[in-house]
Amino acid sequence: MPRGEVIDLALRELAEFFPATREARLEKAHVVKEARATFSARPGLESRRPPAETAVPNLFLAGDWTRSGWPATMEGAVRSGYLAAEALTRVAGDPKRFLLPDVV
Repeated sequence: MPRGEVIDLALRELAEFFPATREARLEKAHVVKEARATFSARPGLESRRPPAETAVPNLFLAGDWTRSGWPATMEGAVRSGYLAAEALTRVAGDPKRFLLPDVV
């Protein structure tokens, strides 16, 4: 997508969740496109990535570097956020599902 379209899409999605942003004025925007953003993982690397739940009470991890089942990409980071939210609700005694099944 061209830079302008990426910014317009981001602003529309932001307004969808935070309606008050429609009245804000965008001062500056920057779009980063990295063709080499996804690294090529070696076999066995997934087991070295930490899970969302930790040994420390009330500490949960999320990010592209955590064990999400997906590569270290933006999508993997989002997925890890859902997994962390699920772990938190489970530990809090009110388990909820946030992660949608993979599209086949």
